[in-house]
Amino acid sequence: MTPEDGVRAYHELSRHRPERFAPGPGQLDWATQPAPFRRYAGARLIELLHRPQEESPGYDQVFAGPIGQPAPLSLQGVSQLLYDSLAISAWKEAGGSRWALRVNPSSGNLHPTEAYLLLPSGAVDNAALLAHYSAGEHVLEVRAELPAPLAEQLDAALPAGGFLLALASIPWREAWKYGERAYRYCHHDLGHALACLSIAAAIQGWEVRLLRGVAESRLDALIGLDREGFSERECADALLWIGSAQAAEFPLPEPLLKGLVELPLAGVPNRLSRDYRHWPELERVHHLCRAPMLPARQWRAAKADPAVDNPGLPLRPILHRRRSAQSMDGRSGIQAELLYAWLRRLLPERSPVPFACTGEPTRIDLLLFVHRVQGLEPGLYWLGRSGRSPGGLREDYLWQPVTESGVPLYRLLSGDARGLSAFLSCGQDIAGDGCVAFAMLADLDAALAEGAWAYPRLYWEAGQVGQLLYLEAEAAGLSGTGIGCYFDPALDELLAGGPDCPVSLYHFTIGRAVWDERLTSLPAYSAPRRPPLQQDRN
Repeated sequence: MTPEDGVRAYHELSRHRPERFAPGPGQLDWATQPAPFRRYAGARLIELLHRPQEESPGYDQVFAGPIGQPAPLSLQGVSQLLYDSLAISAWKEAGGSRWALRVNPSSGNLHPTEAYLLLPSGAVDNAALLAHYSAGEHVLEVRAELPAPLAEQLDAALPAGGFLLALASIPWREAWKYGERAYRYCHHDLGHALACLSIAAAIQGWEVRLLRGVAESRLDALIGLDREGFSERECADALLWIGSAQAAEFPLPEPLLKGLVELPLAGVPNRLSRDYRHWPELERVHHLCRAPMLPARQWRAAKADPAVDNPGLPLRPILHRRRSAQSMDGRSGIQAELLYAWLRRLLPERSPVPFACTGEPTRIDLLLFVHRVQGLEPGLYWLGRSGRSPGGLREDYLWQPVTESGVPLYRLLSGDARGLSAFLSCGQDIAGDGCVAFAMLADLDAALAEGAWAYPRLYWEAGQVGQLLYLEAEAAGLSGTGIGCYFDPALDELLAGGPDCPVSLYHFTIGRAVWDERLTSLPAYSAPRRPPLQQDRN
């Protein structure tokens, strides 16, 4: 069996069907629920700074590309990047329970995504560092100070003004609730994190770029995830450059990579659960999908003409108040022009932030379930954002262009799709109670023709699309919700399921939320940490 056939087998195994769900735990074992934060006991801590949210650029500006000149690489800059992308946004309390919400959303609020930073000398400390970001306390945990010869190699290898950040996943956090389907959700979440980092970086004039020149199988060792002491497996998925714009990917010299692998590390990883259940297909598909060292790509400049859909709206409060709705009112609607503005935002050429960060071709198209959009007939619609001709779809689709939208939007079928949308999303009413719902579709065979490693990147792109939908909903005074539970074969039947029929990767809905008034909101962190006044720095 080829790696690509192995991926197809996993995708088939992890499909939900109306008659049965993908292999999962069946019921939740609350005694083994994973801890929400990875910590390294004994590691030196570097406290990060906060900044008042009212200091914010305009909302529309950031998606067109980095804003202004690149900020200096400093403790303040790194602090703000993480605060605006991966930090806690609020705490919630109800019935004696307390849990954190974050700027980056996660399936089931389980947060498998972790971040590790490789920082050159003088960035946040005199020494060059390998550090883990802990969102729970908004601190860096120093796993290693690079010795001078290795620090010099890192400083020489990195372009000025930037650093490396690795995103990793702890599959058990998702598998505890979702079983074998957890691989999908880990990579949805990684896509959301990529979008959050890209947006937070652009606020500071920085760009985020995926490095392809190091095989993913080596990343665990580079950031210390292959060492003893981990009770639950954690694996690195992506290595990113964050800093000023670069025209091309740069190499990381082999002596530097070997030196990082041999670093003595500080801190003992915490145990997340008293026990856990092994899900063999998760490990199998993970190993199949690790990308080899790939040819370097030219990085196109992340610049477009800024939209003016939300004049005067500040960005940073939107990032921090984003929430996932648990239910919607089933009555509220929107104007068609607002939907068209959302769809324009989802086109990669209109929003290089965040879509330029991976360098991957656009593969995701959208199936829309239009419920309550004044000026647009209810029914099924297609947004062809990938630029590819759709194949394998049923012959009775209308393919009527919605010319007034200004985007490649086509009416497929007219009629009330609320019940259909809810049924396809595992019977969840929220998919029919919003204004509009989405299914994110891609040609799986075309992606796998590049290699099995393209499979998780489909979910990355879906997560990026989902993050922009969250922010667009919030900017309009509405709310969104990502939906990972849907009946894959039923959607195939709706599309007619030809041999090259696209597969669904992620669902989403937007509407007016109904919030649970029993919940109490608390601040993300007890007291803001701000930079010292200028006179205090002298």
